[in-house]
Amino acid sequence: MPFINYNHLVEAHFRFTFSGWVTLALLFLMRRELLQASENNKRYNFLFAGIAVGSWVLLIAFVWKGYTTLSIIVSLLFILLTYIFSYFFVKDILKARLCAGVRWLAVSSMICLILSSFGAFVIDYIYFSNSFQAILYRDSLFTYLHFQYNGFFSLSIMALLFNALGSNMSQAAKESMKSFIIVLILSLIPSLFLSYLWRDPNTLFRIIAIAGSILTLAACLLFVRTSYLLRSLYLPEKPVIRSLILLSMASFVLKLFLQCFTIFPVIGNAIFGNRPVIMGFLHLVFLGFVSLFILAFFAKRRFLDPDNMVTKVGLMVFATGVLLNEILLISQGLITMFGPASILFPWMLWGVAIWLFTGALLIAVARMQANSTE
Repeated sequence: MPFINYNHLVEAHFRFTFSGWVTLALLFLMRRELLQASENNKRYNFLFAGIAVGSWVLLIAFVWKGYTTLSIIVSLLFILLTYIFSYFFVKDILKARLCAGVRWLAVSSMICLILSSFGAFVIDYIYFSNSFQAILYRDSLFTYLHFQYNGFFSLSIMALLFNALGSNMSQAAKESMKSFIIVLILSLIPSLFLSYLWRDPNTLFRIIAIAGSILTLAACLLFVRTSYLLRSLYLPEKPVIRSLILLSMASFVLKLFLQCFTIFPVIGNAIFGNRPVIMGFLHLVFLGFVSLFILAFFAKRRFLDPDNMVTKVGLMVFATGVLLNEILLISQGLITMFGPASILFPWMLWGVAIWLFTGALLIAVARMQANSTE
């Protein structure tokens, strides 16, 4: 379709999925679950409205013209709104009645959200000044993605998960959870340097990256132990919710496991130089871990009705689409390490994208039907 600028469409997709889906959903859930219902409602509702409108304006601006003065200004205004939200949220969360671990996660997630914006600032500057520098661009992109994926997304979800489990946890599970939270937060800065190994950095960078790899592996093992101690709490959940949570947590464990092994040059070079593998990892986190958790949490809190057949079918279609997408991307990546991949892969990925869209559409239709009957 020659009338569509593919680069603009990809950038719009990237911006909108981050801002209009995950960021908005996580901030909403964090506000709803961790703070008192009546606390500063008008202020937060105004910020949520601004973030939602800003997301749609970003989508339109990038589809229309890509990187322009307008899209960069809107991007900066969107980031400003997240700064304002972070300030008030942290201020309120420090006064909220929460366990220490959940509070650490919530505050750290907001700090990571702010830190990720520095990568976005550099990328916007590169495009605005037309001074494209490949190394600076890639490092800025990886910095942004690290603090979003491994910081804001992961810490927010862990805060929501452990807060929801709350007093139902055994003492052993609470101790294991506390150790996991501490190690996960401590791993964030040193594991950032794993993202810089693609350009063969100096010895200091590599030493810090090794420390990050060790801490990430430790966090992975501690999370597996914590999940094992919490296994009885998942059993009473409805099958569709339980399935989504288990898939989400399995994706998180796999993310941590794969992340720590990028310290080895053979693995790291193969990953950083292989687009399907990179996309597979990004989708593992964004779709497998984050999106499935958000959908499960929405169903748990009955924003989505888990007893509605259309909702259940939509959730299962979407979840199977995520699995198929991962299988295809990783298979394509592994094949391209040894030779050219089949020309069928793009068509199969297109089919899976339609399958994912079908699942999302069914979920949306079920929700609209529920709204019309309320």
